[in-house]
Amino acid sequence: NSYDVARRELYKDYELMDADPIISSALDIYSDESTVTNQEKKILTVKTENVKVAKILHNLFYDILNIEFNLWPWVRNMNKYGDFFLQLEVTEKYGITNVTPMSAYDVARMEGHDPENPQMVQFMLTPQGDSSRHGSNKRETETFENYEVAHFRSLSDSNYVPYGRSMLEGGRKTWKQLTLMEDAMLIHR
Repeated sequence: NSYDVARRELYKDYELMDADPIISSALDIYSDESTVTNQEKKILTVKTENVKVAKILHNLFYDILNIEFNLWPWVRNMNKYGDFFLQLEVTEKYGITNVTPMSAYDVARMEGHDPENPQMVQFMLTPQGDSSRHGSNKRETETFENYEVAHFRSLSDSNYVPYGRSMLEGGRKTWKQLTLMEDAMLIHR
């Protein structure tokens, strides 16, 4: 899909923008503000009358997902790229037992691709780059069902659906102009 190629180009720009100290600090501030703790020093509070549900969700968020440690970088990546993918290891008896972050470069969200089931959502993992990044044996394309991937996305702009819009997108054009002017100045000297 041509948008997936364009998406990767946007991600490369966001990587370069993140190398700028001011932009990097802005992403840090977004993450800090998104993960502020409440009076009980908790990032998230489960409110329900059902004690069993509260216990299960507390176990999921604090023990399995370890949101006190992991949520900050997850939110930062979502703000940087516009979306973030977590592979969920699901077992029949215990539910979610582990999570693994997935590179936004490698994952495509597939919606409406099955005429028999138009509501179906799947995720295709296609590892990019050299095989050394993934060990000695090259990983093949894998397809994951909707319940096997948690997709965090910032849906502030419908032009970026089914992915999200990066918080950096608004300043990307200006940032590119600035870097071009800096390069021209160096060449002129």
